Amino acid sequence: MIESQTLAQMNLEGSKLINFAPAELKIFKEELDKQFDEGNGVDIFKALRNARYLAMLDRSFKELEEGKVVSFTEDEWEDFINAQNLH
Repeated sequence: MIESQTLAQMNLEGSKLINFAPAELKIFKEELDKQFDEGNGVDIFKALRNARYLAMLDRSFKELEEGKVVSFTEDEWEDFINAQNLH
């Protein structure tokens, strides 16, 4: 059986199957259609990278809407950096 990978992985290998979430598959198909319509050929790996990036953005925007993010004021950020001795 061939080992599979998810679209969310940072380094996709061309020799392994790729598992898509439904939203990711939709974005991937749209990317392929866009490339085909442009008439310059189809770059599957470019479509995969674009689909992965756009799916990540969608997830991030949903987390932002759901309040699942941490935000800082500039002063809070400076205090955090100073406390970590990162300068």
